[in-house]
Amino acid sequence: MANKSHGRCLVCDGVAIGLNFGVPTCMPCKAFFRRNAVKLGTRNFVCLGDGDCLVSYKHGRLCNCCRLAKCFRVGMKKSMILSDEERETRNRLVELNRLKRGKIPKQECVEWMKLSTSLCVSKRSVQYLSSSDQVVLANIFNAYENTCMRAKKTQFQCFPAVPHTSIHEFLNEFSSSFQIFLEYFKNIPEFDNIIMDDKVRLVKSHFGIMINMNEPLMHPITSSNLLATWTNVFGINLTKRLLKRNEIMEQYIYDPLLLKILLIILVLSSNNVRHLNHVDIIEIYDNSLSIYAAQNVYIELLWRYILSRSETEKDAVKFYNKLIMCILYTQNLDMDIDSYVTSLTHEIQQMEPLMQNMWPRNDQIIDITDDEIIV
Repeated sequence: MANKSHGRCLVCDGVAIGLNFGVPTCMPCKAFFRRNAVKLGTRNFVCLGDGDCLVSYKHGRLCNCCRLAKCFRVGMKKSMILSDEERETRNRLVELNRLKRGKIPKQECVEWMKLSTSLCVSKRSVQYLSSSDQVVLANIFNAYENTCMRAKKTQFQCFPAVPHTSIHEFLNEFSSSFQIFLEYFKNIPEFDNIIMDDKVRLVKSHFGIMINMNEPLMHPITSSNLLATWTNVFGINLTKRLLKRNEIMEQYIYDPLLLKILLIILVLSSNNVRHLNHVDIIEIYDNSLSIYAAQNVYIELLWRYILSRSETEKDAVKFYNKLIMCILYTQNLDMDIDSYVTSLTHEIQQMEPLMQNMWPRNDQIIDITDDEIIV
């Protein structure tokens, strides 16, 4: 089918690509208006001619002043320009809606997921994802958006705010964002229904893997402050491994749901490297069966999700294997960081109560109530 014609650009008479900010325009004029309309009041646009320069794609659209004036004259609306935050939110919602409809083209997925064996919505999506599955996936997406992503945009745009030279300063700043992170899990019914003592144990047990998996989602670009902090508090070797973790996880962060489901699975794991001496998990949790059941819900959902976005079951298995390798790398890194921090008693003593309680010591356990961790 031939592409639908949108006529001519009302600004420069080029080929219009569609309605942009209220009127038909070409791509260059759309980009020009978005870039410059927001600068009015902070930048002076001066015409070097008589104030009525010809604005035409044939003549290079040379005068920015007259071009911007014509944009407004033909009806382009500054109020329709989305901020970066609004555009990011819209794009995420578009991605989720496409997922629900099964309309993500294969060629778009390849770039979107940045994987050679990428997850793409296939014609078999309906076969694997029921309507109730799609409701659960939408709830997961919205829960993360309304907690972690909202906090990122309003409170944690720059993390850390300054380069830190000690672990306790770094984790004390992290404490407030971790509390927001816990809000995400409180929106997951299967987690919320677990008895309070077991919920607290799960959070303590999986603190490291939780933040190691979530940090690249929250901050996909390693800021100079974060890099300096890692180097200062962990040293060169662990910093290189943290950067390697980000490199490995980069291929997964573009999916709107994959890592969000995985985080739920990991926090609902009754197995824990911090309790290797406990052969029987009954010694750790009061109701291990409810934890098994809750985790199984999301393990099966993750598998169906991967199947629904793979061309073949073989592709799904390959992708799943890559994902497991990513988890194992991250868990191994977490174990080494955990051991390192645990050895620094003087640093732990200076942490805020919530962070301090993530590393309980034999000589003194911080008296922090369950309600202070999870309400």
